[in-house]
Amino acid sequence: MELYLKNWYKKLLDELLNTRELKIISPFVKEQVIRKIESQFNFENFELITRFNLQDFAMKVSSLSGLKFCVEKGASVFGIKDLHSKVYIFDKRAAIITSANMTNGGLVSNYECGIFITDKSVIQNLHNYFNDLKKIASNKLTIVNCDVWETKLVGIEVCKGKATSLSDYGATLTSFDKTKNYYIKFFGKSDNRVELNFPITTEIDGALCHYACGFPLKKRPQQVKEGDIIFMARMTKNPNDYAIFGKAIALKYTEGRDIASKQEIAERSWKQQWPIYLRVKNPIFINGIMADGILLSDLLSKFDYNSFPSTRKRYDDGEIDIKPTKSLMRKAYVKLTHNSAEWLDQKLDEALNNAGQVDDEFLKRLPQTTTNISLWTK
Repeated sequence: MELYLKNWYKKLLDELLNTRELKIISPFVKEQVIRKIESQFNFENFELITRFNLQDFAMKVSSLSGLKFCVEKGASVFGIKDLHSKVYIFDKRAAIITSANMTNGGLVSNYECGIFITDKSVIQNLHNYFNDLKKIASNKLTIVNCDVWETKLVGIEVCKGKATSLSDYGATLTSFDKTKNYYIKFFGKSDNRVELNFPITTEIDGALCHYACGFPLKKRPQQVKEGDIIFMARMTKNPNDYAIFGKAIALKYTEGRDIASKQEIAERSWKQQWPIYLRVKNPIFINGIMADGILLSDLLSKFDYNSFPSTRKRYDDGEIDIKPTKSLMRKAYVKLTHNSAEWLDQKLDEALNNAGQVDDEFLKRLPQTTTNISLWTK
């Protein structure tokens, strides 16, 4: 073991000469350092775990152009929210654990502290740690991601050490709550399907599903409990499918409270036929088009009869020829098994990471419910 307190850039470059696979964990990176490493190493054998916080890029503490260069040269780049570790792994023979980011300051000018390790058991544990983080991150950074983020950063000015409110596209470890029930609420009808290039914000504006999902008078959503999770899906064409574009937390249906007011019907005339509400809170929507969502057919293909509790029960009762798609006919919503719901939750997180999330400012500009919910919850 060797101790490094400052300026160990040369040590890093020396180790590259004997390295076939390089893995680095560094919250902040700078393009100058990345280009220097690339000049001495094949980036097709390089994996980097960093942060995808646009705030970091706007404040110039990390380099989006540097990450884009990594991808262009064949590296695999992943993003984790709240990442703070700094680890450099050279095959399975050596590693550096340090306080230093992959920046000129971290590697050259700052006073940093790090240790160079060759202990095989420790290095294996670092590989395991790296792989665990990579599983959380799931999807690799793409050029398209970089281009979209660059557009979002145009005109952003840093003020008093912080930029304006910007998104963090890093992944987080989600804990799936099996004490809740999970449902998919369907939007649209067979005669008004939308194409996959239909904007999700247009659907939110039309459905006003940021505060409630509509039902016909004779189909009150009394099965749903307080705190259950509602995924939202729009009927699509080319292909005929359902694109899941967001989720929210349900409020238990309350008779007399959960019905459209005259003003709300005036705002959206379709509520005349679908006036019953399943109210929701804390909605999360993909900021893209329906193609950025998750197709229900992918879920059915993966889980088949285990997609829904209803089809799972029929299978357990001995039925063989089960077609889950038939369970969707004339249904306003359907309950998911925990297995299929957990998978869908992960896929939605990936979609949000890739396309971004509809911001609260957009939702606040939309019409809001005229009902004072607090009066009903006292």
